[in-house]
Amino acid sequence: MTTTPSTTAPSPPQAQNLAELEDAFRAAAGRFASGVTVVALRGPSGLYGLTATSFVSLSLRPLLVSVSVNTGSALLDEVRAAGSFSVNVLGQDQQAVSKYFATRGRGFSQDAFPGIPSRTEVTGAPVLDGGLAWFDATVEAILPAGDHETLVGTVKAAGRREGEPLVYWSGGYRRLDPTDPGSPDDRIAPLSAALSEQLSASGLSPADLIDAQLALEPVAAELAAFRHDPETLATLRETMRRAHAAAGDPEAFTAEAVAFHTALGRASGNPAIRAALDTLVHARHRHYAAGTDEAATAHTNTAHQLIYDAIARGDAEAARVAMSDHLAVVRTGLRQARPTTGD
Repeated sequence: MTTTPSTTAPSPPQAQNLAELEDAFRAAAGRFASGVTVVALRGPSGLYGLTATSFVSLSLRPLLVSVSVNTGSALLDEVRAAGSFSVNVLGQDQQAVSKYFATRGRGFSQDAFPGIPSRTEVTGAPVLDGGLAWFDATVEAILPAGDHETLVGTVKAAGRREGEPLVYWSGGYRRLDPTDPGSPDDRIAPLSAALSEQLSASGLSPADLIDAQLALEPVAAELAAFRHDPETLATLRETMRRAHAAAGDPEAFTAEAVAFHTALGRASGNPAIRAALDTLVHARHRHYAAGTDEAATAHTNTAHQLIYDAIARGDAEAARVAMSDHLAVVRTGLRQARPTTGD
């Protein structure tokens, strides 16, 4: 005779009480690493901003971003009145900026945030200088979300720069692993920068510079058109925007014109072409600066727009031809410019 051992069903786990659940929620949420942003605006009471980690790039069509704000924040009434705000993504060197905008009781600023330069782009909201990225937006909606309200903004302008992000995790600021080898582009970049300085110092002639560009940049434009990657297209647009803004300043305009050619290397998606174009940065700036006048500025802005338009619509042949035509005009300009020295 056999007997069947009795079995007892395991007891279900006990539900956490509210206080325990809130503590567990905070601890669990703190394990999610996030970037750090500053939401900023100009409202009826003046300039105001706050640090926020709850930022989301919400939609591409239409262009929407969102960020959650505590219901007790002074920002909410101001943003309702202002109708616009900016979101500024901080770099790893901007801990002090993050801490300032996270400080309670700091109040409103009138002309400028103390020690933190800013500017306006489209909506009138302040955009902080030095961030990794920024979004200038009008208010699309303000949605209730428990003890927070979620701002949804329609993006009117945006921009970015290279750099490492400021990361917040488990109650403290962090940084990306410095031992991470990154992409091939990241590893090659320091070598390209050093070689760029050496080529410029050795007196790379304008003729040699243009020959190198003619060998590389029409192909880079062609490859960029095949890819027409949204992120690199955005970078090209940003360099053109800055170049138009700097049209009255030859030195600043030259820097932005050079940045367009450098961004083209990244847009090609080819690490070897990118590295080769990066080595020409210093020589380009040195020789281009000598010929930057009103006529050269107008030609460059027009030519860069034609190149960008061809890349954006995926017309590889037109992108290659537009770049070749642009460089032919640049070659003529460099021949007519005053010779530069290595000083």
